[in-house]
Amino acid sequence: MITVYLDNCCYNRPFDDRSNIKNYLEREAILLIMQMAYDGNLCINGSEVLLKEMSKISDCEKRKNVEGLYQSIISETIVVNKEIIDRAKMIMEQSSIKAFDSMHLASAEQSADVLLTTDTKFLKAANRIKTKVRVKDPVTFILEVVENEYNN
Repeated sequence: MITVYLDNCCYNRPFDDRSNIKNYLEREAILLIMQMAYDGNLCINGSEVLLKEMSKISDCEKRKNVEGLYQSIISETIVVNKEIIDRAKMIMEQSSIKAFDSMHLASAEQSADVLLTTDTKFLKAANRIKTKVRVKDPVTFILEVVENEYNN
């Protein structure tokens, strides 16, 4: 079974403005991915890094909704350790990826097959370096999953 790591922006997307077409498509893709996890067709792992970043959401109601969604869907929480911290530092040295995103990537490398993000800058930067996980946007990922289902 494929294991997915969603970064913080993915957990926020279901609560973002749907009038923006990009947000709408990403929201629908993320909801489909979460439904696949509920149905047992894939696994979603989280991390201490996600919880820390979510705690910084200033809108109390949105933070509560995002944290609730996160808690309802994850199978495992990746605990930050020295290996993750060292890898995050290496990622930052090799790229333009910032601290939280480098920690997400390093955490995902511990337990996931793919990291999903709606952050275009992060996506492009992560795909310029060698990683232990694929980094995709949710729409591309869900289209690949559907294509694979029909080709098998």
